[in-house]
Amino acid sequence: MKNILILGEHSYIGRNIYNWLRKSPQCYNVMISGTRDYIWKLADWENLDVVIDCAGVAHINHITEDMRELFYGVNRDLTIKIAKHAKKHGVKQFILFSSMNVYGDYCENISNLEDVHPTSFYGDSKLQGDLEVRTLSDETFRVAVVRPPFVYGKGCTGNYKSISKIAKLTPIFPNYRNRKSMIYIENLCEFIRLLVDSGEKGIYAPQNRELVSTTDLVRRISEKNKHHVYFTNLFNWAIPLGIYLARMIRRGFADDCYNIELSNYWDWKYNIVDFRTSIEKTEK
Repeated sequence: MKNILILGEHSYIGRNIYNWLRKSPQCYNVMISGTRDYIWKLADWENLDVVIDCAGVAHINHITEDMRELFYGVNRDLTIKIAKHAKKHGVKQFILFSSMNVYGDYCENISNLEDVHPTSFYGDSKLQGDLEVRTLSDETFRVAVVRPPFVYGKGCTGNYKSISKIAKLTPIFPNYRNRKSMIYIENLCEFIRLLVDSGEKGIYAPQNRELVSTTDLVRRISEKNKHHVYFTNLFNWAIPLGIYLARMIRRGFADDCYNIELSNYWDWKYNIVDFRTSIEKTEK
């Protein structure tokens, strides 16, 4: 039996991990807490085996300079305080949710997990937090940093919600082959369960076993919703120029992926739902 505290009670990822681990009460005693106003200090830290830190200020579409202090205050400073508190109280494993944005907001094909170069203060604030926390890691306090890509699933918000809306309405869409890393929420939860069981430390980049294009995503969502979309190559000549000039097009059609070999943990046992099925479950 492992005693686990999840930080981030309003986090989509944190709440889903909490519900996932609670399916095995014989193996995990799970609690969840917020991080505002130091409420996290009220937990019984003396008996914890694992802390999973999902708290943080998330990436948003329009980051402005006046948000800088907030991002660093939460994603760096609060993260470090929590990790030091966990180590002081004998926690054995600290799992920190960082971000793929530590490699840049549009990072093309990542082949080296140590080659970080954030391009926004969101990405840099996440990186500064996970770098500092990793310095605390030793054989008695094992730090695992998880840098997931595009996370989606039932009830998710953000990019997936926007793409889903487009897929249900548009009559036409480019048939353009880019490559994106994604991870379905159940696959991510199972990854965390296996990471907890292993007790390991290090940097992790879990993802679905299939790299997909934005076109693949729109096609599967539209099929599930019985909405006909005509996919055409007609606009493909303009997309590379659009990627260079327009943020919205870059966000939709630029490559943004991990090399698939980087994510083969435990022989892919955490990939319990394939891409097609994950879209069906998300859109159900």
